[in-house]
Amino acid sequence: MSRLNSRKKSLTNNFYTEYLRERGLSEVMHIPFTRLKKLSDNEKRLITQVSHTWKSGDRYYKLAFHHYGNPSYWWIIALFNNKPTEASISIGDTIIIPKPLSLLITLYSE
Repeated sequence: MSRLNSRKKSLTNNFYTEYLRERGLSEVMHIPFTRLKKLSDNEKRLITQVSHTWKSGDRYYKLAFHHYGNPSYWWIIALFNNKPTEASISIGDTIIIPKPLSLLITLYSE
């Protein structure tokens, strides 16, 4: 069973009635966002921080692949830097690549 199944919420109200009927649907499923915690200063001291100067062509997923071996962990770099998208960064800005991945996953999961 997917971890998301227990969080699904069914949205049915008059606003959706016509939209759903036209598409042959009975409901719309909404999956609420899980808020991830901010790391404390003590937790940040446990992490190795590698500086990276943002350049043309950089993407979070590329950095995650390079540093973690898996592009799907792009969100850790974005979250750690408090920059949710690449549009939040300008060429020449310095961001931090936090390491090690296993510790970060543990800290963000607590």
